[in-house]
Amino acid sequence: MQIKAAATQTIPANLDNIIQGRKMAVKTIKELTDSVRKLKPGAPLLNYITHARFPNFKGLERNAELDFPFALTALVGANGIGKSSVLHALYGMPEGQSTAKYWFATAVDPIEVKVVRDPPRYVYGHWHEGVNGPVETRKARIHNKARAYEYWEPTKVSKNDGMSEIPAEEFDRKSTDRWNPVIREVVYINSKFNIGAFDRNFNFGDKDDSQTEKYAEMQWGANKLRRAIDQDLQSWHLGGGRERIFENRMLKQVELDAISLILGRSYSSARLIKHSLYPTQRGKDTSVIFERGRQYSEAFAGSGEISVVSIVTQVLSAPRYSLILLDEPETSLHPGAQKELLAFLLEQILKKHLQVVISTHAIDFIEDLPENAIKVFEDNGQGKTHIINSSSPYIALNRLGRTLEKKKTILVEDAMAKIVLERAAQDLHEGEQNALDIRIFPGGAEAILSRQVPAMLQAGSKVFAYLDGDKKKVDVFSESKNITQAMQTDLPEIIKSEVGCSPSFTKNGGNDKKGIQERHIQNHLQYLDWMNSYLEYIPLCCPDAIVYECLTEKKRKFTVSAKAKDELRAQIGLDQTAENSIGVARYALNKCNDNPHITQITKILKKWVATE
Repeated sequence: MQIKAAATQTIPANLDNIIQGRKMAVKTIKELTDSVRKLKPGAPLLNYITHARFPNFKGLERNAELDFPFALTALVGANGIGKSSVLHALYGMPEGQSTAKYWFATAVDPIEVKVVRDPPRYVYGHWHEGVNGPVETRKARIHNKARAYEYWEPTKVSKNDGMSEIPAEEFDRKSTDRWNPVIREVVYINSKFNIGAFDRNFNFGDKDDSQTEKYAEMQWGANKLRRAIDQDLQSWHLGGGRERIFENRMLKQVELDAISLILGRSYSSARLIKHSLYPTQRGKDTSVIFERGRQYSEAFAGSGEISVVSIVTQVLSAPRYSLILLDEPETSLHPGAQKELLAFLLEQILKKHLQVVISTHAIDFIEDLPENAIKVFEDNGQGKTHIINSSSPYIALNRLGRTLEKKKTILVEDAMAKIVLERAAQDLHEGEQNALDIRIFPGGAEAILSRQVPAMLQAGSKVFAYLDGDKKKVDVFSESKNITQAMQTDLPEIIKSEVGCSPSFTKNGGNDKKGIQERHIQNHLQYLDWMNSYLEYIPLCCPDAIVYECLTEKKRKFTVSAKAKDELRAQIGLDQTAENSIGVARYALNKCNDNPHITQITKILKKWVATE
């Protein structure tokens, strides 16, 4: 039995301030995704898996395809639809790895091969530096009765599986009739199985003991664990038998900081122990001793804490260019922690040029990703899984049967504008439609621009506005980055000249005149940013004009005077009761399928749905 002196770790002073400082330094998820989007296979993403094709693989439809244009890919779909199966295939793709670790035939679940030449298999592309492009490797399941196990091995090129012939030139990793598997490390983390040693042995032990017996066993194991902690034991063969300690160390500061950021807690230290010190243990289980004002083990920690420790330590220790596979990493994590974990993964991709693939059901993991990073798995109607390679997060959630809690609020002036926008939204996918909340705000454009928007901006809420075309003053708004210090005092007038009124912000009390003035300027600069991103105008002078075009199938030049608008409304029957007017307008809009103004509004709505 080897005994070392107990390891110590310096507890940093003012840890809360350090963590807060790091939070301020961390890029937003949008900034991170924009940076990751610039990474390309080859340089700097070495040995990158570019795509995969499944001619015959588990429950996927024949020749289902996946592409990986973004270095973090999210597989989204219902339970049992095949997401984990794809992760198992990815695990087996590199040299020395086998999908048979996760998928093999048993008496209960046999793998039927009806035609010898049609084995379970997949083809995947991986970047080859010498070729300066992707090459394809085919792996197929082989079962030999003479062997006690089944395995997956690379096979020769198959034209029937859509593969190209092997070039005659000499290249590294090329055999006569095949491209050898890609060489890269693989880290597979299934968060559903991230269970601490105490919980696994107390709740899932292999003996049906009485409460008294189980209590005694856990106390016995805890005493051994306490000794391993106090003496910093790196090896322990109980009674001269098998090894019981596999890892015993203090977490590094970089690991501790990442865990603190993700969970939103300030940990001063933590010890990680992988062991089998409890009586019923057979494999490696994890204990973590946390310190944050008080010391406690994983027996009293939340399951989310154990999961985050497992993910962070494995990802940080993974070599550069590794393939990281995460099965439902959101397990036991609250939404804020899910966002922070996503940011952590994106940061590690940028730092170590990793490729990350996750399976998930969580909106907080996918709503900020580019559409080509979201892969939707759905039933094809014939009992097989179809893969959609690009999807907005809202479409993905809709296909999962989930409703969206956080919607994009769009303010309009009246009922006519509302139904025009609702008609434009009909050309979006149902999931994107469900992301929109179109509201009439009483008082018209001035009330929206001068009162409602400033109030929502100060409250930290996101709001959009779609106003009538006759309210449009300029084609291009001023940008905050172009406002010089000399122009700052004129901001209210600049805004008024461009939208027709000045925003009314609530002023803070106190005697700090300089601070009040600085906040006043910042509020107006923020308002300029809002104008450039979230304010649009209906293409014609008013929504009634679009209704006119749809109803009469005529185009005419509309003026913006109040009298002209009244004449227009009378001409198409919109000067009746409100109920009749809405009925006429809905009829006209519903029969209109190719109006360019509606198409333009639809594009704006789609862009807004995709914003953070």
